[in-house]
Amino acid sequence: MPSISKMGAANGLAAVVLASACLAPQAAGAVDLSPKKVGLESEFIDVTKFCGTKKIRVALSVGAVNAHRQIKRAELEDEAKKCPNITEVGYADAGGNPEKELANIRSLAAQGYDIIIIEADSGAAAIPAMRDAVKAGAVVIPVEVGVDFPGKPGVDYTLVVTPNQEQMASVYAQFIVDKLKGKGNVIVWGGAPGAPQTAAQMPGWKKVFAANPGITVLEGPVISNWDPAYYQKVTTALLTKYPKIDGMYSDYGAGVMGSLRAFKAAGRPLVPVTGLDANVAQCFWVDNHASDPNYQVGFTSSWTWIDRLALRKGLAAVNGIDSTEPSIVNVSLLVDSGSTNPKLQPKCDRDVPPDVSVASSRLTREQLIGVFKK
Repeated sequence: MPSISKMGAANGLAAVVLASACLAPQAAGAVDLSPKKVGLESEFIDVTKFCGTKKIRVALSVGAVNAHRQIKRAELEDEAKKCPNITEVGYADAGGNPEKELANIRSLAAQGYDIIIIEADSGAAAIPAMRDAVKAGAVVIPVEVGVDFPGKPGVDYTLVVTPNQEQMASVYAQFIVDKLKGKGNVIVWGGAPGAPQTAAQMPGWKKVFAANPGITVLEGPVISNWDPAYYQKVTTALLTKYPKIDGMYSDYGAGVMGSLRAFKAAGRPLVPVTGLDANVAQCFWVDNHASDPNYQVGFTSSWTWIDRLALRKGLAAVNGIDSTEPSIVNVSLLVDSGSTNPKLQPKCDRDVPPDVSVASSRLTREQLIGVFKK
């Protein structure tokens, strides 16, 4: 993939913005992209319905890369291959630096990408850069930011494509309530500082826990940076601080395994946890549930397909094609170790990389393995 151009964002983008200031509004305003539609994965449509024929360049901007996002990038590239008129899929990783994230977005716009998909770890702080990209003529789609992401669609960005973060949070929180029978001390994990995903989930878990007064949230959302090693380090300190932790709410299954390793190292019983599904998380349960019968896992789809949906929305905008797919996707538990439904029982594939979720992904098992061999 090409590297981000080192042209000055101020000079390069200023020229693009000036040149585009008198242009007619982009096609997104003339078509129905169903920006408020809430639905399910079953409503997704084949990308070839939106490809069109004009040459299109696509880019993905991420605040920081992890294994989950490596898979999502591969899914986006796989989806783009189905449209022969997509000539390039660019990529920019800010390495956890919010200022670089904004500079990357502006640089992608200055380079003339038609569709820019943004996983904005800096949250609302990225909106000025998104707005500049829209002014430069790009279709700009932030993903995973929840339904209440600030800014004005059509002005600050084209539209939001996201899992229904508040609804997903309520699924996670209710799992914890059920497994603890409505009583216990809980740690709530968040992601990076200021991450829109963490903010968007907060109303969901707060409502569920408030409705169950026997649940005490000891701390949260606790910063994790979605880094398993950081989860483990912070959990070690939390275990010293709190003699009784009964459950952990998390939005990242592979990450919370770091916390559970800290529990084992401290000789503390494992507790119910939630998160996005990952093979390592299912294998950890398979390996440990017999010795820790109270240890339960509740995982949703890891929605690594979200950038595919964003691409389809972007193609619809560029090509002036109405989109009936949901922009806000509800989720349910993909794995529930306490369920009597065999389809929901954890399954471990020893040959698959730890962070892979075969059941969630639109990639084949072989493609998923290949992601981590690059």
